[in-house]
Amino acid sequence: MRLISRHILRTLVAPFIWGVAALTGLLLLNALPPLIDRFGGKGIEFRTMVECVLLIAPSLTALTLPMAVLVSVLYGYSQLAANLEMVAMYANGISVWRMARPALVGAAVVAVVNFFVFDQLMPRSNVRFLNLSTAVAQKLPTLALRQQVLNVLPARTGYILRADAIDQETGGMRRVTIFDLTDNAEQVRRLILADSGTMAESVNGKDLVLTLHSGVIYEFQPNEPGRLQQINFVHNRVVVRDVQNDLSLSTSGRFRSEREMTGCELLDQLDEQRWTAGHTRAESEYYTRNDLHTLAGLPLPMRPAEQPRPRFREHCAAYRRFESWFNGLMLPQKLAAETPAQNPTQTNLPQVATPVVPGPQNPVVLPPAAQQFLVPPPGQAATALTPLFNVQNDEFLAKQARSAILLYQVEYHQKFAVPLACFCFVLIGMALALKYPGGGIGLVIAGSLVIFLGFYIMLQGGKAVAQAGYVNPAIVMYVPLLLFTAIGIGAVNSANREMGTARSGGILDQLIDLFRGQQD
Repeated sequence: MRLISRHILRTLVAPFIWGVAALTGLLLLNALPPLIDRFGGKGIEFRTMVECVLLIAPSLTALTLPMAVLVSVLYGYSQLAANLEMVAMYANGISVWRMARPALVGAAVVAVVNFFVFDQLMPRSNVRFLNLSTAVAQKLPTLALRQQVLNVLPARTGYILRADAIDQETGGMRRVTIFDLTDNAEQVRRLILADSGTMAESVNGKDLVLTLHSGVIYEFQPNEPGRLQQINFVHNRVVVRDVQNDLSLSTSGRFRSEREMTGCELLDQLDEQRWTAGHTRAESEYYTRNDLHTLAGLPLPMRPAEQPRPRFREHCAAYRRFESWFNGLMLPQKLAAETPAQNPTQTNLPQVATPVVPGPQNPVVLPPAAQQFLVPPPGQAATALTPLFNVQNDEFLAKQARSAILLYQVEYHQKFAVPLACFCFVLIGMALALKYPGGGIGLVIAGSLVIFLGFYIMLQGGKAVAQAGYVNPAIVMYVPLLLFTAIGIGAVNSANREMGTARSGGILDQLIDLFRGQQD
């Protein structure tokens, strides 16, 4: 029996390795164009590009491992059946279930590896990839600027920039709006509007120089609400200081999505989000009672004592030590500084803004953007009713917490559902290979594509339904797994009963026979 098991495993190993390599390569080819478009030709060192490619590989491997199991089972067992080896085994009293045992044991090993990739390697690589992307964008600010959105430059600079069009190659901009929130002694707030402009690095390679053309500056001081200064300019230069630093990676202070968390971290976040949802619900109930009592002229209810956020216990206490070690291995705090080739650089620019030409001091008609940004809202009379902002804020926090709970639950159960799919793929693939032993490579390609595509569509559809809150994520994520497992068990039992009877030469032969039967 051990000899038979080793023979079956040797038949399955080679197509499994080729399946992992081929499928991962295909998915990688699809993921490369966005990377090249984002970082290619920007002066980034080659090793940084290679690291980006390696960091996206785990998320692809997490999908290709179950697919490779299906490919190897379809090819391996179809070869054994085509060579009549499985018929010989069956004639010697070896059942189909016994023949499936080596593949199921191998699927268990692959499932464990796949769970490790999904639970540990993929979240850490996603975190490191996003940190690396952020570090590159901070070192090359022009990479981070996107057109028609508010681009927040590094927080210490205090600038927010928007442009209708940005040319990443030349640094040119059209219809530029800059919100100046820099800290200064006069507490002056500025809104800068320009018809066009260019951005470039300064001589020292650390500052971002914005040269603006044909625009206006609105200045407003909060301590003088009735005074607004308008300055027209033909050319103006804004120097954003110290935006380029060494390329470094930091894992702290940044929000991490559910795709960047391990299973234990997802359980921790679920506890926090459930507490947040309950806390905001209690706040909303208090506001409702307070307003009802106020409108009815009744004594106001006593506000419940403020409950501090509790300290939640960490899940997976023993497993956390391994996670901490692996986290330190995958996420070093700093990366060696890269020195990219400079983007359009103006070597003769001084480090101070050039004087502007003041325009006529006529009554100023503010554009809508300036009115919203510069003019403070008028004061409102105090009222005993709950401010609308408090109600809307609680509603937003509660909705955000409920959405986060669903997202975390879906991601947590997906970490188990995808690896466990290896078992149902073994059963379905083996039954299909026995049914069509002469299918060859066509059976492998068509069968694996149809089976995995059906499973993936059901899984993604279940995720969408669960994230919308229609079905419990703990149920919907395992429905495809249970359905395919039931189909696989029934198909293997059927193959076990029919073993040794009339056998099909392949799907193509059956289609030809069916066509001939219709002609007769």
